[in-house]
Amino acid sequence: MQRNQIIIRDIKEIEKDINDALAGVASMFLETDKIYQVPTNFIYLDKNIFIYLDKNEEAFENIKFNSPASFSIVKSEKQGGKEITYRLKCITINGEIRIVDEQKVIDQIKELYRTKYSSRISTEDYEVPENLIVCIIDTSEIKALIEEGN
Repeated sequence: MQRNQIIIRDIKEIEKDINDALAGVASMFLETDKIYQVPTNFIYLDKNIFIYLDKNEEAFENIKFNSPASFSIVKSEKQGGKEITYRLKCITINGEIRIVDEQKVIDQIKELYRTKYSSRISTEDYEVPENLIVCIIDTSEIKALIEEGN
């Protein structure tokens, strides 16, 4: 088995892949120092990740806000040649998770979610359930790599 890893440094390429992705996995610490991971859809805006978390989830009240968190996106492709049989692209965004409390940002994220995930629904008809809270992973680092192998 052969495996190559290539670090991607072109931020435009990385941001295109982030914007093309529909979902990823958010990871954050709980008060018990366990890691909570949740697959979720997201919005990428101003180099930050915005997600909705359910305040009715048992884990929500134990999330350590204002502490380190990460968001990962993985994209894989099968390749047809003998040299390379798979190609895996992984993007990890590290930062700090916080609850968004500024109404202007909450409204902007709501509209961006509608546009990205429910564009057939009009702005007037689009509703976000009251139990969903907008959170931000305030980015401190973006890492991306490609792994190819056979």
